[in-house]
Amino acid sequence: MEKTNITISKEELQQLIEDAVYKATCTHQNLDYNMVSETEMTKLLGLSKVTLNKYRSEGRIPFYKVGRTIRYNYMEVLKKMKQY
Repeated sequence: MEKTNITISKEELQQLIEDAVYKATCTHQNLDYNMVSETEMTKLLGLSKVTLNKYRSEGRIPFYKVGRTIRYNYMEVLKKMKQY
C-alpha cells in the first residue's frame, strides 16, 4: 500500500472541519451554499459583529442556529436588509 502525505494550512483544516460539522448537524435539508458564518457576514455587509448581533436579536435579519454555531443565508439577509 502506497502512502501519500498531504499538507494543508491550519485555516484550510479548520474550514474542512467546520463544513463537515455543519453538514452533519444541519437540520434544514435544502440550505443553499450561500450560508456564511458571522465573520464572513460582517465582512460582506461591512458591519461590526456588535451591529450584526443587534440586528439578529431585533429580528431584522434571518439566521440559522446549528448547534452553537450561527449561520446566515446571504441572499435572505440581503433581501431583508433592503426592506429597512
